Amino acid sequence: MLSSECSLAWWTVTGPDGVRPTRRCLDDLDVAVPDLGHRLDEIDNPIIAAAQAVPEQRDAGGAQRVLSLSDRIWFKVKTSDQRAIATQITRNDLLEKHSWCIGGWWVAAAGHRQADSPQRDFYESIRRECTGRTVSTARLLPTTWDRNRLDAELAVAWRTAMKRMIIRLICTSLGTGRVAVAQFRTHRVKALVRADSGHEAYLAIIAEGVPDSQIFAQLLDCVPGVASDDWQPEPSPIAEMEPLPGEIGWSTLFPSEVASKILALGNEGTH
Repeated sequence: MLSSECSLAWWTVTGPDGVRPTRRCLDDLDVAVPDLGHRLDEIDNPIIAAAQAVPEQRDAGGAQRVLSLSDRIWFKVKTSDQRAIATQITRNDLLEKHSWCIGGWWVAAAGHRQADSPQRDFYESIRRECTGRTVSTARLLPTTWDRNRLDAELAVAWRTAMKRMIIRLICTSLGTGRVAVAQFRTHRVKALVRADSGHEAYLAIIAEGVPDSQIFAQLLDCVPGVASDDWQPEPSPIAEMEPLPGEIGWSTLFPSEVASKILALGNEGTH
């Protein structure tokens, strides 16, 4: 089977490497929670923007520690009139389903600079909040909400990336008449558009090394204009294709209006 290679980097979506604000921090800053397509570390806010520099400052030895919070390492985040604290979450702080790199840095709480009133200064307030018989900043660490939000962001990013990939593959096959292939480390996803002798067009989506049927169903759902009930497993009487060993293939009728819509999305870069 001839193929037109489409080299894509996204099979799995890696976690963000920015410094994410916790829900507590967003509340402190009076910042509304954006939709799931907007990463929290990219929120347009001075203190969140300043926090992005903390990992590099730490590595260069220039980050300033919050010495009063001694149970773990916290760093100061400053703008002209705002203050915050940030930390790198350790392996033991993460849920098992999260990899070591995901959600590693967080800005946990924020407030205003109070140079004229040390008792109301943000860092003094945080010290009082976290000091009892001992110092404990556990209450400032990411909560279930924060982790669920991160999972949801990754799911939306995965869906967006997969839709972009599927549309690009279909557009490539439409243009070449050949199988378009996205190659990953252990997976391959293919799209083929073809017309039979009666000029009726068919679309096939084929995957290799994708054992999870739910993931494959989500790939099919990324094809705009095609209902889930319209797909038929191959081999079928529709396209009469024979998937190769290890491949899973589904096909559907491919009306010209659906093809036109996909081409338009491909030209727009896919939202």
